[in-house]
Amino acid sequence: MSDFETALKRIRNHGDTLLQDAAEMLRQLVTDTCEAISASEGSILIPSEDETELKFLVSMNPTLEDTDITVSVGSSVSGYVFSSRQAMAKVHPESPGVTQVDKVAQVETRFLLAVPIMDDDRVYGVATFVNRAPDKEDTPFSIQELKMAQGFGEIYATAMKLYRKIEFSTSDAELEIAEHVSEFELENMGDLAGAGAVAKRFRMPALLAEKSLALPEKEREMLCRIADLLGEYSSDGEEGGNEGV
Repeated sequence: MSDFETALKRIRNHGDTLLQDAAEMLRQLVTDTCEAISASEGSILIPSEDETELKFLVSMNPTLEDTDITVSVGSSVSGYVFSSRQAMAKVHPESPGVTQVDKVAQVETRFLLAVPIMDDDRVYGVATFVNRAPDKEDTPFSIQELKMAQGFGEIYATAMKLYRKIEFSTSDAELEIAEHVSEFELENMGDLAGAGAVAKRFRMPALLAEKSLALPEKEREMLCRIADLLGEYSSDGEEGGNEGV
């Protein structure tokens, strides 16, 4: 039977699917890069709100996505890459954080390559690649492979912008759905009461991104950058601190 609840759930489920598809796009890009540089696995890490920690957004190792483990920006290879905007390759990197991440991921990090995900004026996060494919399992990452990973890092920046815009839009829709739930007193969707409060963080960025579609190209680009910055400022950064990869 069609009713208000069915209609709102349909919108909500579609938004969830869009965001999941965007995350899968990022995972596939990581997989593509691993194939290109002969890495065993890879991940994308993004900064917390205060930029003191990096957290796993997507990873070829699903265990890292299912935990709230973070790595310290101030005392980790990934954190140095994020702060300095310089790519880095390490052999047998050692730190308490590496040990902790290895334990969670159930791997031993013998080789690590990390590149910034950035455009001209912003760092979105860090892409990390761990160990080598079977045909190069005892060979460190080469300079050529590092440069190729850097190129992919620039492409990731475009993908991250797309992911953020989808996140903005779906979160704004979630807020409006929560308002409809309250308006129509839909008891079976009561879980949206809390979701509405969270989604409010993304309303302004989403509205800016939406309004930008009607603007000339230069103005649209500027407004999208403002929306992107607001959304990043609003993102949740409550994870704890660990030294890491």
